[in-house]
Amino acid sequence: LKEYFAEGEENKWKRHTRVFEAIHKGLEQLGFQDVIKREWQAGLVVCVRYPDDKNWNFNKILDYCFERGFTIYPGKISDMDTFRLCALGAIDQKDIEDFFVVLEEALRYYEVAVPVRYE
Repeated sequence: LKEYFAEGEENKWKRHTRVFEAIHKGLEQLGFQDVIKREWQAGLVVCVRYPDDKNWNFNKILDYCFERGFTIYPGKISDMDTFRLCALGAIDQKDIEDFFVVLEEALRYYEVAVPVRYE
């Protein structure tokens, strides 16, 4: 609560909005698709479709990112495999930009096409 009151509600919401927008910018640059239309999203968690690539392996990407200080979360909607990125916590736009550098490195390391593809 100390952090919340120190930052203030308005500033906190602005930061979450910056982070949410940075997440979408990074996803677009790498070719990823949202599961839920952006205008319907709350701005806190982004659910992303797995790409259609024989080399895509979520657990390998997860481990690569985690070893470099970033966490991504698995998810599933019906029979669709997804992963989730969160705009919450003590993070800001630069953290998200740094994450997408690592995510792109992971994709290239595991020979996943960049931009990612969907059939």
